[in-house]
Amino acid sequence: MYGNVPSWFDQYISDTASNHFVRVHDCKIHYQVWGSDHDKKPGLMLVHGNGAHAHWWDFIAPAFTPDFRVIAIDLSGSGDSGHRESYSAEIFSDEIFEVCNDAGLIAPTLVGHSFGGTIARTCAYLHPNDFGALILIDSAIPKRQSKRPIPRMPRSETRHYNTLTEAKRRFRLRPPQPCEHQYIIDYIAKHSVKKTNEGYRFKLDQALFAKMKPMNLPDAFSMIQSISCPKATIYGELSRFFGNDAVQNLEQLFAARDIIRIAHAHHHVFLDQPEVFTQALLLLTHSFLPTDSPTPSL
Repeated sequence: MYGNVPSWFDQYISDTASNHFVRVHDCKIHYQVWGSDHDKKPGLMLVHGNGAHAHWWDFIAPAFTPDFRVIAIDLSGSGDSGHRESYSAEIFSDEIFEVCNDAGLIAPTLVGHSFGGTIARTCAYLHPNDFGALILIDSAIPKRQSKRPIPRMPRSETRHYNTLTEAKRRFRLRPPQPCEHQYIIDYIAKHSVKKTNEGYRFKLDQALFAKMKPMNLPDAFSMIQSISCPKATIYGELSRFFGNDAVQNLEQLFAARDIIRIAHAHHHVFLDQPEVFTQALLLLTHSFLPTDSPTPSL
C-alpha cells in the first residue's frame, strides 16, 4: 500500500481505534481510543506536536494495548477537531483533561511530543493530582519564557488540491528534517487532509499560532521542577533542540534512568526510529506503573 512497508507497520495501522468526540469550551474535540470502554487497564494519553494529529500515533499505540487503554487526542485546530477563534496553552490543557475524563481514564500517563509536550507538561502542572506520570518526547525545556513574535495571519483563502496524491505531495514536516521512512510520511500525510466539494485541503488551522494567546505560566524548567508525579524524557541524538546546554537542563530535572537518547533520530524521533522509540517508551511507561502491574509486553 505504501511501498516497502515492514510487516509490523501494516499490523499496527490495521489495529484501528474507535473515534470519539467531546465538546470543550464550545469546540468539538476528536480523540481515538484503542481498547474497550470496559477495560480496567491503566490509561495512556498521547498528545501530538505542532502541525500533527492523532493519527501520528497509529503505528505506535497498538504496542501498548496489551497493558494500557490508549487515547490519542486531536487538539483543537488539528486533525478532526474543530477550529477556534483563539487558542492558548490553558485551553489545550483543558482539552486533554476533559478527554481523559470523557474516556474514563484515572491518573493516566501523559505522553507529549514537541509542542504536545509543552501542552502535556502544562496540563500536569495545572492538574497536579490527576496524572500518574509525564513523559516528554523531544520537547524543549527552556529556563526562560520564549519571546518569539506572534506570526502573521495567513492568507484568508484555503488552498485546495484536485487529488489526494497532489495534496500529499505538499505535506511537510515542521520543523523540516530528513526522514528515511517514506511509508510513514505517506500515511500521516494521507490523514492530514480532508476531501471537500472544492477538492482536498489540509485539516490544520493554518492560523493556529497567529491566534495563540500568550501563556500566563512559569517557564518550562520551573514547571517541570514543580510537577510531583514521575516524569521522564526521550530525545533524538540529532535533534535541533537538544544541544549540550539543553541536555544539561534535562540532567538537572530527570533521573539518569529517565532520560533516553535515541541514536540516529532527529526531532521527529518516532518517525526516524519507530521501533527503537516504541521499546524505549514501553520501558518508561511500565517503570512508572505500580509494582503489582503486569510485566511489559515487549
